[in-house]
Amino acid sequence: PDGMYVSDQHAADGRGVFEKIQADAAVDAPEVRMLMEPATLELNPRHQELLHDNQEAFAALGLLVEPFGGDVFLIRGVPGILAEADPANALVDVLDELSEGGDPETWQQRAAYSIACHSAIRAGKVMTHQEMAELTRQLEACAQPHSCPHGRPTMVHLRATHLQREFGR
Repeated sequence: PDGMYVSDQHAADGRGVFEKIQADAAVDAPEVRMLMEPATLELNPRHQELLHDNQEAFAALGLLVEPFGGDVFLIRGVPGILAEADPANALVDVLDELSEGGDPETWQQRAAYSIACHSAIRAGKVMTHQEMAELTRQLEACAQPHSCPHGRPTMVHLRATHLQREFGR
């Protein structure tokens, strides 16, 4: 009666996924999807150092990575929510996020931001009514439903008075 909400599906899903990642990591129970065929990637020295120094944090998020020789690494497992994403790109983005520095205490949280963004529904994806309803329920269950982990709004409230003014009523 007081208006309507318009949701950004990518931001809304990113918030829900981020909170699930955080909850799983808090109880040390990430959902890990083992890859049938490990993904390989070359890492620069800075990324290698970050991976080595934060191996436990990566494992707590469900990223299972091991050295393969030289600058090459194998990704053997990913968080279940990243099953449809490119694991190498996701890992590099997480490492890029961490290489910006900052307090090591927040690294796991920043890594979770990046993972959530990679696995979230893409903007513009055509969704069924059921998918939209589920996304709305997921957002309603979030502790911080009004913004995605990067701070963008997940929804905008259009007041009835604004809509009436726009339609000349």
